Amino acid sequence: MPVNAYGKLLIKSYFYAGFKKTGRNKLYIERFWIKDTCGDIIFNLPFYNQKQKIYRWSLFQNTDNKYTDLEKTLFFKFLAVCVGGSRYLPHLKKEIFRVYGRRSEIADFGVILRSNTNKTKKGEYFYRAKSEYIISPGCAIEPILKDNFRWQGYYTLFSGFNDLKKTLGNFAYGFNAARDRYVYQDVELDFSYRLRSSRFGTFFDDKFPLTPVTPWLYKQHHASTYNSKKGASLYNTVLTAFSSLISDVTFSCCDKDKTVFVKRESGSTRRKKKSSQAILLPDLPQKQINIIDFLIDFVRQMADSRQITNDFNLCQGILFIDHFEKLFSTLQIPQVMKTLENLFPNIQFIIGCSTKSSINQIEKFKNSILPVISPVDHVKKFVVAKSTSDRKTWDYRSNFLRSRFTNTAKADKDDVVLIDVDSLIPNLSLMKLSRYYKNEGRNVILARESGIHQKSKFVFASCIFNSVATGNKIKKLRKLHGENLQIGGTGVDLSLKLPDEIEYLMPDYSLYPKMDFAMGFLTRGCPNNCSFCLVPAKEGKLQQVAEIDDIVPPKFNKLVILDNNLLAHPKSYKFLETMINNKLQVNFNQTLDIRLINTRNANLLQKIDCKNYSFTKRMYYFSFNTADIIPVIKKKLKLLNSVKPTELRFICMYGYNTTLSDDIERFSFLQKIRSSPFVQQYRPVLGAHTPEIENYFDADVDRLLKIHFAQNGRIFEKFLRWVSTKYVKRFGNLHMPLVDLIFKYNNRYSKHRYIESLAGTRKI
Repeated sequence: MPVNAYGKLLIKSYFYAGFKKTGRNKLYIERFWIKDTCGDIIFNLPFYNQKQKIYRWSLFQNTDNKYTDLEKTLFFKFLAVCVGGSRYLPHLKKEIFRVYGRRSEIADFGVILRSNTNKTKKGEYFYRAKSEYIISPGCAIEPILKDNFRWQGYYTLFSGFNDLKKTLGNFAYGFNAARDRYVYQDVELDFSYRLRSSRFGTFFDDKFPLTPVTPWLYKQHHASTYNSKKGASLYNTVLTAFSSLISDVTFSCCDKDKTVFVKRESGSTRRKKKSSQAILLPDLPQKQINIIDFLIDFVRQMADSRQITNDFNLCQGILFIDHFEKLFSTLQIPQVMKTLENLFPNIQFIIGCSTKSSINQIEKFKNSILPVISPVDHVKKFVVAKSTSDRKTWDYRSNFLRSRFTNTAKADKDDVVLIDVDSLIPNLSLMKLSRYYKNEGRNVILARESGIHQKSKFVFASCIFNSVATGNKIKKLRKLHGENLQIGGTGVDLSLKLPDEIEYLMPDYSLYPKMDFAMGFLTRGCPNNCSFCLVPAKEGKLQQVAEIDDIVPPKFNKLVILDNNLLAHPKSYKFLETMINNKLQVNFNQTLDIRLINTRNANLLQKIDCKNYSFTKRMYYFSFNTADIIPVIKKKLKLLNSVKPTELRFICMYGYNTTLSDDIERFSFLQKIRSSPFVQQYRPVLGAHTPEIENYFDADVDRLLKIHFAQNGRIFEKFLRWVSTKYVKRFGNLHMPLVDLIFKYNNRYSKHRYIESLAGTRKI
């Protein structure tokens, strides 16, 4: 049997070739069989009806009931190997010996897995996978050989359901309710670096550890208070299940000591109302604790298998429960099945049950089929993730970017096509071009891709960034439009400028749908001549180019200022006073120079309704590129005494001329004053030279581990990733404490890829 580099068995299965393209992220079992040494099928269990529809509920039993409960439990383990992969094989050989001894007549078992419940197109096959194993006389279990496998004339290699690519679907979970002892584990210790796609440990080990209920519940409740939609979704789902399945218990919130209390309802009469008593979760009856243990572990497994977790309970997959009657009583079964259907509508439930009364209850649901096309959300809202301004900002930008380019008809030869190649905010130059040509009576079309606009003789493209992706788009545009194309912007040529008759027009804000703010320049240029900055070369000396009324239409009350150094202009006081008098909400998008703050402009700035880019909260932006201005910042912040630390955002550039000790000094200072950075990597403009930082690692990397920002934390992770990559290139290995910090809060599912690729420095 083949063995990999880690000494683990490699199990191979083979499935329909078309499955790989269309069948991802879906998984159901269509059929399970067992064959004897003569090749005859001795156990055959289909999970579909005459119309090839998958049953939602299936009883794991043969029709004549000639097999014992011990054998049926073994058959469940066969299923787990077919779906879960090679990690369960070492246990299976012992189980076969325990049930049959050495005279086992079972020689083959397998399943057909289906990627969907319906045909994709008329006349096409279902997209299926086949997983089959052979048992030798000595109970050695091997996959069917590739040379002997021909199924419908196609085969494709598959290395197991728990592989990295997860080709067969979302997840599968198995639970043995006949366990006598429940063992718990710490929540954090079981978070795998790999996205877990199957979990059948309780089938093979009575002491297999489960998720501890109280710490896990507290963790989700605590996360929801910090705007974690995932935490709120998990907490609400399990509490909805508890309240439905355990009717006499009301679950209360977790307290600060990480303790979960429940309220047990006492009996009531006509004269007396129901009373409740607060008790600890472990003080519940063992039967109820077992139900809670199962639900917590199952929900956690489902969430661990999903990258998108807000609607994790709507995913498709399989749930196996052996000895169902020991987990739920006969009277509970109808409510249990209804609750599981409502909360997990697209799950295939395969149940093993021994008592006749429970089987009769389960069979009442046998006609229910999958999937649910339009599931209803039955999850109650016990907690709601607090929506902070940062979350609103993120949603605002995402919605804006999705809605900005509307579908348009093909352009005629006289239509003007404006191509916004790569900007993340509305493109000012294109809006001015739009105003100019609309004044001429021409039809103007805004586009990101322009394949359908080839007839136009007037095509203008604007590129902001000098990147490989932008360069590829430019090549494509030149090929499409030829001489009709004119390209400008900082990503192409710093010297190109709009003619004066276009430059000084008010932008056409209607070009971008849902744009409700004005934007533009009051001044151009900068007197500082910083070595990393393109402004002096592009715009020259500081000069005024517009008044506020030239930029802001009468109906607008929001303004995004793009000036590079507004406070350096002598007329800046008048600009600030006009903003106050006009009651404008203002975003100083390109930051302010904190060195130019004085008593007069500080008073004016504090009277202005300064906002972040999405105008959801008060925010002042300042540049902070070197650590030597820390004393200046301390002094100037005293003048801005009405501004809270959380309302300050410092733009911190890295990767230009600072060392690790310089960066640590800057970020430690911001952490100390309870403000947060917006980190930006230095990216040279077209033709500029990137300076090499000699001996960047002049300080202990572990000092970075003490720095954390509650706000804007994801942006700071970009800097940590840059340091991690630079560390690999310098020393040839990962600094694992730094990697743990990068993935402590976000994107845990991709941590294993990051480690295997050495921070993206090698292919995997």
